[in-house]
Amino acid sequence: MGSGQYPPAQGKVPGEGWRAIVAQGLDRLGWSEHAHTDHLADDIALTVVDAPLADDVTFALDGPTTFSLSVFLQGRGTLSARGVPPVDVAPGTAILFRCRDRASGVNTLHGGRQFQFIDVRFEGGFLRRMDDTDLGLWNAHPLDATDLLLAGFPASSHLLRLAAEIMVASRTDTIARRLILHGKVIEALGAAIETLSRRREPGGILRPSDRSKVEQARARLEQRYEENWTIGRLAREVGLGEKPLKFGFRELVGLPIHAYLTKIRLDTAARHLDGGMNVTDAALAVGFGNLSHFSKVFREAKGVRPSLYARRR
Repeated sequence: MGSGQYPPAQGKVPGEGWRAIVAQGLDRLGWSEHAHTDHLADDIALTVVDAPLADDVTFALDGPTTFSLSVFLQGRGTLSARGVPPVDVAPGTAILFRCRDRASGVNTLHGGRQFQFIDVRFEGGFLRRMDDTDLGLWNAHPLDATDLLLAGFPASSHLLRLAAEIMVASRTDTIARRLILHGKVIEALGAAIETLSRRREPGGILRPSDRSKVEQARARLEQRYEENWTIGRLAREVGLGEKPLKFGFRELVGLPIHAYLTKIRLDTAARHLDGGMNVTDAALAVGFGNLSHFSKVFREAKGVRPSLYARRR
């Protein structure tokens, strides 16, 4: 698999800060046609990305004061900011990023896969209003009291559901759309801070040994999604009890095991349909033996029957 090197954006973008920097980054990655940005308020910008990446890419970003929430539904890589430890990105990862001054870093995205994520930028006015209500987003409570924060953590099922709903809502064009998106990104930020706070309480983090086994379980589902998995079989393969596996998987990934497996299967089936595969072959390729069941769950997840999805291609 090849790799690409992208230089950092040069110069300061007058008056737009990270909004323009994010747009430049999408353009350098060739994702402009696969992304959509909504300015939900003067101080809130939402970017939704659903884009393929053929090869590994490494690129640098540099920008001024920002506070952001990102939630990855698909994609893998490593994000970094100078002065703090890097964060590994995988499906189900949420990231809170805050810098008081200019921040720079080098990010790597792994190719050969689809990327689906939301990125929400909260700027000065919003942050000041939150401080006025003692939520303390800018003065770091309940986050670390430092000038730079890059926190990656497994998104809760609540946060992942909100991110998926934002992905879907961003594709519509109705009068209520802007208000719906505005409400959901605020709720998503609250869910992210709640999750991060809870994980920093005693006992709120998986033991390293269990975490490693849960990661192995997730990798098996991602690599062998077409197989007939049961929780018992998965637990035996990674050497972890069923209850710890179910608890740890939800804690680490943010979804129950079967919900995550279904999501992988449906996203893969959608890519097969995008590539011209017929509905029957796409269903069988991802592990669905019952076509009516496949059609039902595909429609629930994607909002359209697979046959219509294929024709819309």
